[in-house]
Amino acid sequence: MTKEELLVSGGLDFTVSKQKMSYLADTIQEEGIYKYADTPFFCTVNDKTGEALGPVRSRYTVLQNAHLLDNILDRLEANTYDLSQSECGMFNGGKKIYFFIKLKSGIVIGEDGLDVYLYALSSHDGSQRLVYGISTRTHSCSNMFATLMADKDNNYVVKHTAKIEKDNKMFINDLIDRNLIGIKNLFTIMRQYTPTSEFRGRFKDIVAKTEGKKKVIQVVKDKRRALDESITEEFASKGGSYYGLFNGLTHYLTHKHREYTNWSPKYELLVGNSNAYTKDALKLIIAEMREQGINLN
Repeated sequence: MTKEELLVSGGLDFTVSKQKMSYLADTIQEEGIYKYADTPFFCTVNDKTGEALGPVRSRYTVLQNAHLLDNILDRLEANTYDLSQSECGMFNGGKKIYFFIKLKSGIVIGEDGLDVYLYALSSHDGSQRLVYGISTRTHSCSNMFATLMADKDNNYVVKHTAKIEKDNKMFINDLIDRNLIGIKNLFTIMRQYTPTSEFRGRFKDIVAKTEGKKKVIQVVKDKRRALDESITEEFASKGGSYYGLFNGLTHYLTHKHREYTNWSPKYELLVGNSNAYTKDALKLIIAEMREQGINLN
């Protein structure tokens, strides 16, 4: 697959322009003829659909989808990725866009194989800087898991300005290496230990909280039941470990959570509440293992 074919496959074969915003100043008597006045403000426009995407500052630099993809691929080492298994897409008519670039390096946790992706999230409405991170997909059930590791320098953020041309290529490859090592080490340790039934109950509160509530509404009960089914399913295939528990959550978020949101699973995975749930889950698991005296180093 070529870069152009990848963009077409995800609907990113459009350009964006920055145009001055104007307002309707007066209406001339002749029917259908209007008078507009310019403003010092700008907005971005999807040139393919003519849709206004969002207001931006005058110094905002438009980065075309093809340019963003080049910016990603040019910072990867040669022969380390596979475009034929990569994907991209957009939300809200192109206000936000994403790329999942399939990396050839994978992870094996026990008998479970994980594909690894470098993801990049950006926007054309001025709301989202270009952000990189690492995502995994398990072979066994296609669970998707996106994370930026705990260290702040492990995430890579680039503003939409001319500075993007000067970013260090090695930083991206270093990010990949450190994240792969971190994820593999953490998941390997998680696979070796079993959570208590009490912790499993607290874990489900991440998505559907019942603790401390006098009355639990039906939607919370439904979410909790669906999550419990996913956990039981993942325990059966991966074992009753913290790793199986975590995969129960990612299974739920990948395959069932769509029912409770208006957004796509990938949007939720990258910037929505699914992203928050996975981060909260890892924090809770790590805190619990440390409380149990488990060495995470």
